[in-house]
Amino acid sequence: MLKINRIKIEIKTEKGKVGFDKTINNNQLALIFSHENTAGKSSIISAIYYGLGLEEIMGGKGYKVLTNAFKNKVFYENIELDVLTSKIYLEISNGKDTVTIYRRGKVPHEDENLVTVYYSSLDNIFQPTVKSKDMYVHLKYSATNESGFFTFLESFLNLNLPIVPTNNDIDRKLYLQLIFSAMFIEQKRGWGDLFSGMPHFGIKEQKKRVIEYILNLDTFHIETEKTRLKTQIKNQELEWLQLYNTTHELIKNFDFEIYGIKNTIEFIEESEIEKIKIGKIIDNEFYSTTAYYEKLVDDLNNIKTLKKKNIENIEELEKELNNIKKDILEFESKVLEQKKNLAIENKNIINLKESLSMLETDITNNKDALRLKNLGSSKNFNSLKNICPTCQQSIADSVLLSQNSFNVMSLEENINHLNSQKELFIFTIKQKQEIVKKITQNINTLDESLKKLRFLHQIINDDIFSPSDSYSESTIYKKVELKNEIAKLHDAQKIINSLPQKFINLSEKWKNLNVSFKKLPKNSLSQCDINKLRTLSNYFTTNLTNFGYKSSSNIKDISISEDTLLPTIKNFDMRFDSSASDHIRGIWAFTIALLQTSNSMGGNHPGILIFDEPGQHSIVYEDIKKFFETLESLSKENQIIIGITINDSDLDSLITEKIDLKSAQGIDLKTRAFKPL
Repeated sequence: MLKINRIKIEIKTEKGKVGFDKTINNNQLALIFSHENTAGKSSIISAIYYGLGLEEIMGGKGYKVLTNAFKNKVFYENIELDVLTSKIYLEISNGKDTVTIYRRGKVPHEDENLVTVYYSSLDNIFQPTVKSKDMYVHLKYSATNESGFFTFLESFLNLNLPIVPTNNDIDRKLYLQLIFSAMFIEQKRGWGDLFSGMPHFGIKEQKKRVIEYILNLDTFHIETEKTRLKTQIKNQELEWLQLYNTTHELIKNFDFEIYGIKNTIEFIEESEIEKIKIGKIIDNEFYSTTAYYEKLVDDLNNIKTLKKKNIENIEELEKELNNIKKDILEFESKVLEQKKNLAIENKNIINLKESLSMLETDITNNKDALRLKNLGSSKNFNSLKNICPTCQQSIADSVLLSQNSFNVMSLEENINHLNSQKELFIFTIKQKQEIVKKITQNINTLDESLKKLRFLHQIINDDIFSPSDSYSESTIYKKVELKNEIAKLHDAQKIINSLPQKFINLSEKWKNLNVSFKKLPKNSLSQCDINKLRTLSNYFTTNLTNFGYKSSSNIKDISISEDTLLPTIKNFDMRFDSSASDHIRGIWAFTIALLQTSNSMGGNHPGILIFDEPGQHSIVYEDIKKFFETLESLSKENQIIIGITINDSDLDSLITEKIDLKSAQGIDLKTRAFKPL
């Protein structure tokens, strides 16, 4: 759980310090209110986000997302003064331990990404015995490394965030910023849609992942298991291919082949191990590695004693010489063909690299255009209008244009599309490079064989024309070659003979992984999940009714989609059928229902909600009263913080009543949130 115990904001000016320092009571609804819109409620709430490193929910990173009072000018006794430094302290608790977080705002010579955690309450942070640790936030590995602030916060809150799939198939942690966007509703962006403050981190279906985590759905674990098994299955397939290629590299030295399997993994039972054979075919007869070894030994024994050349053997030598000539021509033809293939593949790689370079330039240009657009560039860049600056025509995303008109992709979509093409080009180039490597190896092997054949051709030719009483050079050469090959095969034979069992082991593991994957539920929802979603739906519709939702004549038409886990009306997105004020009621109802369901069904919700200006679109008094009453009941076990402007007498009376009855803590900012410290 997360509990904000105390908020302290310290802003230094040339006239002294101003700021805010309040303790948040337990078991009470915390109301930060004023009668003016510009008193500083959002500044205080944004300080909570910033102190927790969650300012991306507000649309950016660093202290630049905070209000002007933290950066440039602040009112001090009704005088506007320059801000020299700004600091934020948050005392938080996980229900057992208490720490104080110090986050720099505008502090000269200190980076805004530096966070100091004091292992004590705020009052004691400067005591000599209190331990502290500097950490970093919003930098690489801040969610995984020991010195990363998000790593600390996840551990401190006992959240155990899972690893989830991303759009680029790289598993990544479900970040804290995503989780808290479901419970921190800030004023400017938070009321646009459910989780509208959720930053985009490339997580697949990230809203769904967040709901699964908050409710602790089995589907979450099932999806995680599916991802794990898919990865392991893919790894087994790659391991098989690697073993297959390694086997070929090893056995090609003996001109062996592997029979009974392909380079793609398949089911092979232990009893079918005899199906996998490694060896060679000589004169239409298959020789295993062992049989071929024995043949080499026999051949060596047959020529072990050197004899003088027999003139009657000339005819046999001439026949062997002719066979070698044929082999040489055949090998030369193979080398020529392999070299042609090599030239083609090298040319393909050059063309692909040129295309990749052009593609990378397009991506850079599109990113620059998007960056300028996001910065609010007022220049009349045609590229921002999806118009080619050269020909003034609409930019298409494909070389092949359809005859039908279609909408041009946005810059973001075009960048994603180009990145996908880039990945495809990189993958294709890698494949081509592997082919080139294999062809080069084949050429080298063929060249080596050619050298031996030519050498043997020369020796036999010399034998034919040498004196009849001389020793046969071809016999001497064959003897040496046989000894070398026997020695090499003797060393490699044990490894080669063990390879079939390795293929069997990989196949068995791959089969078991596939069986485990098929046993997982297809729709991923367990009965427990269905019960939780039913509970969520009941809480949600009850809240809608209590809050005066009127956009649907039949509340029973509203449900929670099992596909997206978001609210729908007759299977359509609920927001499209809701009025502006009912849309706000829907955000109230769903945000609260997630907490209610997690509390009653054993979820992972941290037990905190923050609403900044929930009374959007002039919602009627009776409905906001019900909203307050619901939150009041939840605040006994959870922390609820509301920032609100009191703009009518009924709301003023309601808040006064809650404070008087001590069911709510009132933090009245009056005219200014920041006062002299």
